[in-house]
Amino acid sequence: MHEGTTSGWRQTIERHHTLLVEDLAAQVNAELESGVARALAEERSRAAGDMARAAEDAKKLRDEAVGASIVRASEEARRRLSESLNQTLRRIRQASSEEETLQLLLEHSSACAVAAVVLPIEGRQARVAAWRGVALREEEEDSVPIELNDAAAIASCVESRDPVVALADPGEISAILATALKSVGGGKVYLFPVTARQNTVALLMAAGEVAPAPIELLCEAAGMKLESLEAPVAARAAVRAETRIETPVEPLVQIAGVANGASARRAGVSADWAKLTPEEQALHLRAQRTARVRVAQMRISESEALRRGVQSGSIYGALRASIDTARDEFQRMYASQSPTMVDYLHLEMMRSLAHGDTNLLGQDYPGPIG
Repeated sequence: MHEGTTSGWRQTIERHHTLLVEDLAAQVNAELESGVARALAEERSRAAGDMARAAEDAKKLRDEAVGASIVRASEEARRRLSESLNQTLRRIRQASSEEETLQLLLEHSSACAVAAVVLPIEGRQARVAAWRGVALREEEEDSVPIELNDAAAIASCVESRDPVVALADPGEISAILATALKSVGGGKVYLFPVTARQNTVALLMAAGEVAPAPIELLCEAAGMKLESLEAPVAARAAVRAETRIETPVEPLVQIAGVANGASARRAGVSADWAKLTPEEQALHLRAQRTARVRVAQMRISESEALRRGVQSGSIYGALRASIDTARDEFQRMYASQSPTMVDYLHLEMMRSLAHGDTNLLGQDYPGPIG
């Protein structure tokens, strides 16, 4: 009895032991599987995070590379445009006639506009002299004058001596040019004046992808060249007028109600052109050209500062360093050299930067050189 009881207990213990071992093994296996699953999940999460960070770093590097490429491409484009402009300006300075000057203007505007037309102005008429990028027939267009009264945008550009943007409509630019240019640049055209001795002598009409600032600078240079071509003729005419009969000639700049003398010079009034010696006339023409170049440089190279100055009503405050440098140069080279000198720098800043509004120059602006 005792031995049977002992054997039964032993079997029961062994059975419980076996069950306990199996339970422990199952728990251990479950813990291992859970730990492995957690480790795999954590590893996947870390891998995903690493991949995301790597992708973000790669995107940053790619964006930086693209940005650097864009910057390099922009700098290269600016460099090429600057070299092209410098070359064009040199060729314009070397031109020997009005026709050559205007032809150079047309050819070298190709870097700034898809299509262009040159229009010399004669009285109240314009004529098509040369073109590129548009369908015009030489046997027809060159012989047909355009009446300014029938082309509002052309008339506005001629009279204001400022660039004009207009629609390519017959009433704005004439039926001939509207037909030729309407399909270029979405029906919008840009008109740039070429001025010599305060008169618009020609226009450059551009369409398509247009960069206005370089074209405006080229037109300024062309106008200066035409002035220099006209200067000897004007000087000889003045000498003939003095030796024969005195013919009333309008002053270079007229401002009503200002007396003669120093105050007149400060306001921009000079002696009659015919009463100036040829040397004085040449000095006046050089002063005008210098003023236009300096102001054009401000307008082109400091356009953002100029925009802020116009918005704040203080162009002088925004461009103080450049204006002071230009004023010192003008005073030294021109104002101190002749009692008849006009402050062309002030007049050009008024026209080109302030658009005739003295208040935009600002309260700190020292006024005309006197």
